[in-house]
Amino acid sequence: MADSSWDNYGTDRPARSGMPTWLKVSLGCGIAALILLCTCVGGSIYLQQKIKKDPKGFERQIKGMVQQKIQGDWTFLRRAVEQIGTDEGAKAFYAANPKLIQQYPSEAEFLKAVQGWRPELQPVPEAMPDLDSHDLQYTQGFRGGWLSYRFPNGKHVRLAWDGKKSTSDPNSHQLVEFTVR
Repeated sequence: MADSSWDNYGTDRPARSGMPTWLKVSLGCGIAALILLCTCVGGSIYLQQKIKKDPKGFERQIKGMVQQKIQGDWTFLRRAVEQIGTDEGAKAFYAANPKLIQQYPSEAEFLKAVQGWRPELQPVPEAMPDLDSHDLQYTQGFRGGWLSYRFPNGKHVRLAWDGKKSTSDPNSHQLVEFTVR
């Protein structure tokens, strides 16, 4: 009588050929890690040679990139200090930056603070100060940033913004702080 079961108990099972999956994954990860390591080592050697070849030129290049990144914020700071020079300008500035309400709950409070600062404010130069002078401080992160400038009389103006600014529009600041100390 014939067996009615479909199970052949593994007697005619073909042998697996090729590498096991775990070995393929391990090889792929190993090759990717090797490529990454070679790229990092090669890049660091290239950078090291570039710095050794012309250290002053490399420093100028880095400072130029930083100044180019800060230029939009510097222009915004110049315009802001210029704009708060009058009561009408200060009111317009407060209206254009609604998040300043966190620091100054009303337009009247902002105007009072600005009127106290005016005698200490000086014109902000068009040219950005040298980055080595410590007259300019700048920080930009994922949650916001700030820019501070020290006037020749020793007073500081500080702007702080919330969130990431648009790189296409340097005036996309969402100011949360504006102070002169």
